[in-house]
Amino acid sequence: MNGFLLDATLLIVLLLCLAMVAVLLRPELTLDEGFQLLEREAPPSVLSRLVFPQQLIRQAGIMPSHIRLLYWPCKLAIALLFPLVLLEFPGPWGHPLVLLVLSLLGFFALDIWLLKRRVQRRIRIQQSLSFFVDLLCAYLTSGSSLSQAFDHAARFGFKAEHPLAREALLVCVELDAGQSLRKALQSMGRRTGVQELRRLAAVLEVGTQVGAPIRQTLEKQSQILLEKQRTLAIELLNRKSMEMLLPLGLVCLPMFFLLVIYPAGAQLYDAITIIKQLL
Repeated sequence: MNGFLLDATLLIVLLLCLAMVAVLLRPELTLDEGFQLLEREAPPSVLSRLVFPQQLIRQAGIMPSHIRLLYWPCKLAIALLFPLVLLEFPGPWGHPLVLLVLSLLGFFALDIWLLKRRVQRRIRIQQSLSFFVDLLCAYLTSGSSLSQAFDHAARFGFKAEHPLAREALLVCVELDAGQSLRKALQSMGRRTGVQELRRLAAVLEVGTQVGAPIRQTLEKQSQILLEKQRTLAIELLNRKSMEMLLPLGLVCLPMFFLLVIYPAGAQLYDAITIIKQLL
């Protein structure tokens, strides 16, 4: 009976996890869903952020309403899944301390995955932001309005599933609704967690106050973003080069020993042997 209850619990847990995976693998938010979120968007309290990290989920590119009912059941299910799987196999890993550690790891596994997905999404947006601002400047120069420039840059500059394209389409909705570009970019920065968008909104606000054209402000910011992107690329290249030193050392040192040190040592040994025989 205990084995049957264990298998039944494991089956329920697996079904909950599969349901969460099916929701998380859905495409990113659509335009209508994003607009509905904007209508009811409000700063969450500290307690609500601890109970349900809506901002983290949104910045990861997932609609919070999609996983609101599955968030806590899935966390508890994964926390039960890890120790239950180990209990199916006899061995020393059935120790209560090991099961407790695995249960805690499973409890926070979903949050760790969301954090990783948010970082990846931010990187994709940051890498494409300079190109996107250049497209905006090009469309503004051709005579398009600000809303049309965002729409054309999002639809024709990127693939439909690109996160920056989807967020830019939400900015179009906000601009069409009469919101200023500064507030629209601030909302976009809050939804994505990309600091460059908030800085761009602040620069546009200052430029508007002094009477600078939006196109010129965007062109200057595009150069700054491009230079920052080059700096980040150089830092990444240097870091990757340092990371390659260890495997190169592990490979080259044995080869150096076999090809240089060992033959030289063998010849030196032979020479010493010959000298001893002559003496």
